[in-house]
Amino acid sequence: MGASSSLLDENKSNYIKVQVDEKMKEFVPIYRKQYSLAYLSQIRDEFEQRKEERAQFLKQRASPEPGKVLYEENVHCFDDSRRWKVRYIVIRATYVLECYESYKTFLKGSAPLHRLMPTGGTILTTEEKYMEMIDQCCPCTNNVQEDFAPPVVGMPGQFSVYLRLPYRRDFYFCFQDENSQVEFISILSDCVRHQNKDFLKKKTCEVKAFLKAIQLYGQKKGQYESWDMLTGSDVRALANLFMEDLMPYLEKELQPCLKSKRADKRRVWFATVEAAYFLLQEHLLERISSLKQECQEMVKQQEVLMCSDMDQITSSRAFLEGKLRAMVTEPATKYCTDQVQPYLPAILEEVMGPISLGFIEARDLSESMMEQLCQDFQDPEQREELRQALFKMSKANLQNCYEKVNGLADHVQELQQPFNYCIKGLVDSTQIDLKQLMENIEYTFELLVRKALEDPSVSLSMAMQKASNRVLKQFDYDSSTVRKRILQEALINITLPSIKKHLAPSFKEELPKFEQYIFADYSNFINVENVYEDIIHQILEKDVSMVVKEAASKKKFNLFTESRYNFSVSSLSFTPPGSAPSSPARLNTSPSLRTPLPPSPLLGNGLTADKSVTVHLSENSAMGQALTIMEKIDEGERALLEESSDDIFFTAETSTSDTSAETKPELTTDTMEASVCSTPLVKETEAVESAGTSDSPKGVDATASDFAYKPTVVINPICMKTSGSDDEPAETEDHRKETIKTSNDQAQINSPTCDESTYPIAVCLSIEDAKDGDIYKEFTGKHIMDLSEKASESQSSPNLEDETRPLDCVKEIRDLVVEVIEIEDVVPPSKGNGEKIQVQTFEEQDAVV
Repeated sequence: MGASSSLLDENKSNYIKVQVDEKMKEFVPIYRKQYSLAYLSQIRDEFEQRKEERAQFLKQRASPEPGKVLYEENVHCFDDSRRWKVRYIVIRATYVLECYESYKTFLKGSAPLHRLMPTGGTILTTEEKYMEMIDQCCPCTNNVQEDFAPPVVGMPGQFSVYLRLPYRRDFYFCFQDENSQVEFISILSDCVRHQNKDFLKKKTCEVKAFLKAIQLYGQKKGQYESWDMLTGSDVRALANLFMEDLMPYLEKELQPCLKSKRADKRRVWFATVEAAYFLLQEHLLERISSLKQECQEMVKQQEVLMCSDMDQITSSRAFLEGKLRAMVTEPATKYCTDQVQPYLPAILEEVMGPISLGFIEARDLSESMMEQLCQDFQDPEQREELRQALFKMSKANLQNCYEKVNGLADHVQELQQPFNYCIKGLVDSTQIDLKQLMENIEYTFELLVRKALEDPSVSLSMAMQKASNRVLKQFDYDSSTVRKRILQEALINITLPSIKKHLAPSFKEELPKFEQYIFADYSNFINVENVYEDIIHQILEKDVSMVVKEAASKKKFNLFTESRYNFSVSSLSFTPPGSAPSSPARLNTSPSLRTPLPPSPLLGNGLTADKSVTVHLSENSAMGQALTIMEKIDEGERALLEESSDDIFFTAETSTSDTSAETKPELTTDTMEASVCSTPLVKETEAVESAGTSDSPKGVDATASDFAYKPTVVINPICMKTSGSDDEPAETEDHRKETIKTSNDQAQINSPTCDESTYPIAVCLSIEDAKDGDIYKEFTGKHIMDLSEKASESQSSPNLEDETRPLDCVKEIRDLVVEVIEIEDVVPPSKGNGEKIQVQTFEEQDAVV
């Protein structure tokens, strides 16, 4: 089906090659500069360990192998001899259509007759619509009758498919039943979409450099609007761009033929265009390949300078950005306010309407299929039949969903005049995202059903119904996330070209003057035009984000706010093979499945079991900030967390939300200095009244000490003795007098010397005795490390049943204190008459901590 190169004589071929070389002279410097910038950005991301995060709850199946066959069938094709012949069509995961002479040749491993990449193709099912497109593409205007399309009379079936390809010959297929036609159109549509977008979605340096280079190349020629022929690989996209300039030349050269009365002049025209297109691609492939190799060698030489001077390059770019921002911000903001902001709500409505309809259609389709499976399969023994039904579910026809999204072309028609936006790229990318979500639904549901089948005690019908409900809820969240991303990108892509076009006359001549702010050594790594466009993009992005957030806050189109599902659980307690790395794992919310955390060591040191530990956190501490953020969770989400983390709980004065037991406060200099110890870090509260009484002075608060100026960790109390122990003699008044001396001055507590490089930490330990009151003691780092041994020695008759593992939060706090401890000034306790008493340090082998 290829075109003959004989349609182009030597003069035409040479002219095309010369035109390509001239255009490449303009394109190559732009691409080379953008390649260095893209490579620099990649190195910076590696330094900063940036990773693209995709928050999703549905599990995603691993990408299929390129050789996996997605479709294979005998199909009637219209060949070059203008006859219908049966060919064996195979479509693999590369989305390339392979046409074999027969099934036998396919089994033998023979090469296909031809491989079709339907990039930019349009699929039609009626001859009338197809001929309308042909009339628009062909300059023939004399309406000469010509059998261009396959004759309807000789078709072997009633259901035809026309594939219209830009700058290439078209392909025709025929089917005898409608189901076969629908199945073929579905897979062929997937091929067109993926061939259009898959290459351009790659995050490689080559693709990033190409996209930015072709954008700047077009802007130099005054083309700021979106372009619907930016499809396929870099070679094909450049060929599409250059062909637009070649078409007037070809039309002029073929004018005598077009004005003649030849019956086949349309076929001659399209064959000539195809020959020119193939020649152009062939020449471009050589130039682009050599250019990529040259750029790869260039960045290898530049990599050393990039890595060594990354900070200087970043600082230089920031300085340039400051200069440009001072010039650009005011006019750009004014234009956005006057000419863009008023349109954003309308664009949102027009864009999100058809897209949401497509996603709703997909949700309804998934729900109906899962309900049907729940009704058809009640017996766990039907494993094989259920597996086949799940496979059919993955092959669901999404044509109705795609048609809803195709309505974008009609809805955005009103916006063509102010912004002149091409909607084709948005439709393709949206439909790819929609299909991916549908595949995620099927895969997640399949995993849940398989897990239910592993447990014979579980009712299959009930498990499938629960799985269906869970999957639909996760689809709602993922759908909202995907649609908000689509909407954000669409609003920017629609309106940004108009801002650039408006500001270009004012700043196009001014931008080269800012080259003076770039060091000569860094000129390959900083581009003024890139910085300029980034500033405009940031200004517009603020307005777009506000519109999207407002729509989400009003729950338009079932969009969710960011905080609504921040702590939602996933469908499984494990991450299955092939799932997306960012998929969160489910918390074990069932009490029967939950592993209880070890109880507090306080229970093993004489405390009654009916006590709870309440951790009070400073509002500025790391854990306090985390708890403050969690206050924003909805009540329904908070219930899930409470159910899954009720073994250990934290309460803070500024928040009552639960937090995970794995949260670890970090003792950094900033957080400790900012946290004034106005509240005890660990405070013990009794659930039942103790048996004994205390005669010691009350109201001694360790947090009243002046610790504000140094980092501190105050624990009051970390452990206590239980009153009423017969095995331990009560501490006498004489013994207390030997260790406590009264003084009118403020109590001075001598601290051990420590290295200046360490952070001083003050620890106040309160030990309550049932009869003798509170005693404040100080311990060195060595004592803290030996707390467990001292605790065991202090118990004359320990109860083995009460010995338990320490509470995780207390262990973490204790471990943080172990390294260096410096005792700070503490507000001394006072007697009943107000006279202060001085606390002296002493070491006690039987101290209980």
